[in-house]
Amino acid sequence: MHHHDHDHIHQGCTHCGCNNPVLKILEAELFAPELMKKLSADKVLFNDPLEESVLFYGGVIRPLINGNTDRVDAIGFHKGKVVASGTLSDVTAAMEKTGHHFRTQELKPGHTLLPGLIEPHVHLVPSAILGSWLDLTPYKEQDLKKEYDLNTLKKDISDYVTQNKTKLEKGYWILGCNLDPAFMPFEKTDSPRLLNKLVTFDYTYFDKIVPDYPVFIMSASMHTAYVNTAAMRKIYDKNESVQKQYGSFEEYQKQTNGQLQETEQIGPALKCFPILQIGESALSSFKHLEEIFDTAVKRGVTFMYDAGMTPVQQLLLQLYLDFHQKKVRIGAAQTCLSLDDAKKLPTFAPIKEYKDLYFGSVKIISDGSNQGLTGFQSEPYCCYPANNYGVFNFAKDSKHPHPMKPTQEYSDIVKTVVAEKEWPLMIHANGDLAVKFAIEVYADAFKTKKVDDRRHRIEHCSILEQHQILEMKALGIVPSFLIGHVGYYGYPFKEAIFEEKVEKLDLCRSSVDAGLRISLHTDYSVSPIGPLRMMEQAITRMMEAAPDSYPNKVLNPEECLTPEQALLSVTYDAAWQCHAEHWTGSLDNGYFADFVILEQDPLTMKEYYKKLRDVAVLETWKGGVKVHHKKVEITVSETV
Repeated sequence: MHHHDHDHIHQGCTHCGCNNPVLKILEAELFAPELMKKLSADKVLFNDPLEESVLFYGGVIRPLINGNTDRVDAIGFHKGKVVASGTLSDVTAAMEKTGHHFRTQELKPGHTLLPGLIEPHVHLVPSAILGSWLDLTPYKEQDLKKEYDLNTLKKDISDYVTQNKTKLEKGYWILGCNLDPAFMPFEKTDSPRLLNKLVTFDYTYFDKIVPDYPVFIMSASMHTAYVNTAAMRKIYDKNESVQKQYGSFEEYQKQTNGQLQETEQIGPALKCFPILQIGESALSSFKHLEEIFDTAVKRGVTFMYDAGMTPVQQLLLQLYLDFHQKKVRIGAAQTCLSLDDAKKLPTFAPIKEYKDLYFGSVKIISDGSNQGLTGFQSEPYCCYPANNYGVFNFAKDSKHPHPMKPTQEYSDIVKTVVAEKEWPLMIHANGDLAVKFAIEVYADAFKTKKVDDRRHRIEHCSILEQHQILEMKALGIVPSFLIGHVGYYGYPFKEAIFEEKVEKLDLCRSSVDAGLRISLHTDYSVSPIGPLRMMEQAITRMMEAAPDSYPNKVLNPEECLTPEQALLSVTYDAAWQCHAEHWTGSLDNGYFADFVILEQDPLTMKEYYKKLRDVAVLETWKGGVKVHHKKVEITVSETV
């Protein structure tokens, strides 16, 4: 990791899926009117298929009405809504009263019908835009790759060069994303005076792989971009601001070492991308959005909440929905980066009914990502660079605050959003000091005015103290946990990044026991889409990156959720957090017919680790329309 300064961070930090620098800096080019016009050219408006009228019985049916996980014998759907659930005779009678023909479907023993699963924090358009880049992710489907190191990275880039030689010869760049050094082998020290070392890269590493073409690789944390000499040459020659700052190309190369940090250094690089290549990223966005939604329904998702959508992203996503089947429901939070943004908000009107792309909250980003070493901490990270406390986006300067209090700017923004404009708020806070500040600015805002039933959230809420859970309960704010921090990142967090402090990571069970209605999320594309996998990681808290010889792979077992608690966190309580509980999250009468049929009941499995994520999603339904069907034999009988 490269040492850096944060004098500029209040202008926008590039640290995770919550704040994508590519879209922020290249928005005008990516969404130019002529490109948007091309996206809709020769396309026909899509009409969703007709809803089925169907009664299910047998197997296991859990409608989760009022959060109750008990089973019922049958459930019926008509015109995209739930008609009734209960005994087979009662549901049959209710379906007959509709006056329409319906079919019955018997679930096999063990096959389980549940409300559709929910992803309460994703980033749709940014993930789709980067979908055309070389994906250097550490994941294969929902598992960590068995091999993820410098050798595999070299092979992936070399293969890309071979396959794209023609375009590279025409001036295209090698654009990569999702590179995550936190998962590569690290050097651990047992000395309290020395720091652990994560793998990092400089321009010389990429020069050895690709000496002739410009390379730009965005880290998974969105905090750092890695470039080679060919890229640095183009950046320096094209940007007068870079030339003035460094004086010579040699000095630019020496000082940055090919590790570009934050918007200040990454921005000039993005401006050098060939316009044709930028256009291709935009034009391929519909294809990658479709891939995202296809993956979602294959994993049982019927509702996704975008945690930071701009007006331009909304425009592109709405355009996509006009011409494609709406396979999932979508809500969103709008990003607020400054006090001016907060003051421009209209007064919030409570969400009374669903519409595609409704805005249910406002999003503020207070710090970075812990795996990117930019989550804002009260103490330095246990790995290099030395004296790194992370990033605070509302700092007066780059120094660590003493006394440790939120800045007035931060407090004023929150006060404007929640007290003056009365919006539900989601505050991104990863580090322990960021979480502390988030609780404090909420408390300060509520002194001015507190509006009931706003479900204010702290996103990620990673490093948490027990007493803070009680403070959150008293204030009426709730956490949404990026549970992949435990399952995927638990081992590097424990051994290299946090050490003992990792015991404070994602305190799920303590939060539920205190009465908080939590949710689990992926921050896609930070971790893979998959609510069943999120449930598994919350139930087992197994550190998947730990070697087989590691003595205890369970991270803080006291924080394991029960299967019932985990299920509610991706259905009933997640819907409530997203202001969607009046139409989804359970299968109450009159709610949308959004449901999944699984091959196994997640509440009665004997083993969960590396099992629950692989439970087959046999069918996914949205509004009475089957949007996913796995080809297996299911007994169907026609009646009435």
